[in-house]
Amino acid sequence: MATDKFEHATFYLTKDQVENIKKLAKENQISRSALVRMIIREYLARQDGDKKLG
Repeated sequence: MATDKFEHATFYLTKDQVENIKKLAKENQISRSALVRMIIREYLARQDGDKKLG
C-alpha cells in the first residue's frame, strides 16, 4: 500500500488478546498478521471518526 506519509504505531496486546486472535484466525482461515492488520485498520478508522466528531 503506497501512501504519501509513513506512520508508525505500536500496539500492546494481552496474552488473552493474542490467544483470541489465534483462535479467530484459525476459525476464519486467515493469517494472524492479516487479521491483526484488519483489527488495527478498524481501530484507526474509529479513532479517526471520533476526531471528526469531536
